[in-house]
Amino acid sequence: MIPLLLFYLAQTTPESLQLVKDARREGQIIHLTPSRKYQSGAAWAKLPVALGSAFETTFRFRLSKPADNPYGGADGFAFVIQTLGPNVIAGRGAAGGFSVGRGPNNPSTKGIPRSLAVFFDTFENEEERDPSGNSIGLFLNGDGKWPARRLALEASPPIDIKDGQEHQVRIAYNRPELIVFLDNANDPVLRSRIDLETIVGVGGKAFIGFTAATGEGYQNHDVYEWQFRAELPQVESSIQFKGEQCLPDRTLCTPAKALVESLGPHRFRIVLPANLEWAVSLGRVGDSRISKVVGTVCWNRQGGKNEACNGPEGNSTAPRDELLNKVAAAGALIQQVREGRTYFSVNGRKGDFGLNEGFFEFEVEFTP
Repeated sequence: MIPLLLFYLAQTTPESLQLVKDARREGQIIHLTPSRKYQSGAAWAKLPVALGSAFETTFRFRLSKPADNPYGGADGFAFVIQTLGPNVIAGRGAAGGFSVGRGPNNPSTKGIPRSLAVFFDTFENEEERDPSGNSIGLFLNGDGKWPARRLALEASPPIDIKDGQEHQVRIAYNRPELIVFLDNANDPVLRSRIDLETIVGVGGKAFIGFTAATGEGYQNHDVYEWQFRAELPQVESSIQFKGEQCLPDRTLCTPAKALVESLGPHRFRIVLPANLEWAVSLGRVGDSRISKVVGTVCWNRQGGKNEACNGPEGNSTAPRDELLNKVAAAGALIQQVREGRTYFSVNGRKGDFGLNEGFFEFEVEFTP
């Protein structure tokens, strides 16, 4: 549990919420979509929230009145963190209101950029490789590519999301881990590593809320009793990588080149892209101390999708035979010394970096 000395925000009053498109409100219930074809709706806190390094949110939901056709109840709803503003909505149907619109009767609506979504998916879309019509996934940055980048997936949650019953959700973030709980269970239904500073910036603020969408299948998407608590941010540095410097063809923010900034005679700040092998070298050798490491990378390109994403500590369960450093975890921040220089890289597959996404940002200090 997050400590009690937290900023508290209960998004339950009409004045605090911005309803978008097909979303409506009835008392304390937020109707994100009605049970009709091709609907999309969103509800956002009107003011951005400083997320800090930890937050916790709880809410209840009920999905009801599924379509009386072969598609049934669809397509699902999402809890979303984004930086664009309180009036945004993205694609219908499988896009869930946060991702890129695709498919019949679903125009190519742009996704919500620089966003994180916990998506409660109620329809199996073969084109998205959905494992079922009842899953929960964590998706990063809804724009750029379709489907949105999936960081984690629970293909068999312990409940039927669209069974017409009330369910409770608790989402807890303690950097760099995000955990999702259902119905007061002690064990999480979803767990993933993600550094929100790669989305909102160091000490940045974000808009929080919900999206939902329907397609040929449809249902009511209702959310209520929403509460949000965030730890007050402790900003260690005003230096941060600017999002406008990201490559335009990546879903995860990826710098076009590495950045190195001197912070003193033996201290440096580095922005290390995931798509460049051994992207940084410094004319320093000897003992070094790496600190203030943030970032997320996706490095394992399979069938048009990055199947492996992680923070600076890497993915300890992934195979290591083809990696730059077979001893270190896959996707981790690594370094090596050769010919009088110290090199830094993401621990990806040798010669297969071009399509990787994301970056690590850190400081390194050499002992003279």
